[in-house]
Amino acid sequence: MCNQSSVRAYLAEQSEPCSAAEIAAALSEAHRDRVIKRTVVRTTPEGLVARSSAQRLKQGHSVFYRTLEKDQESKAGTDAEDDGSRAGRS
Repeated sequence: MCNQSSVRAYLAEQSEPCSAAEIAAALSEAHRDRVIKRTVVRTTPEGLVARSSAQRLKQGHSVFYRTLEKDQESKAGTDAEDDGSRAGRS
């Protein structure tokens, strides 16, 4: 049950950043008929971060996630392209 769309949808509903444990607990509660593995939930937001669909926030030893707004996603993708094109120049 833990796929990127369900994690992204959950994060989009939240007003505050969430930890992977909070995401796993919420998905487990919402889908009691399915087994939600915490290890899968931990890697799923990282996949969203890699695709510029979510942001990772660190506070001490804790990591929290939140979705990016559409305009932030576009800017993040543009910045990544800019960085890549500059890397080859000397």
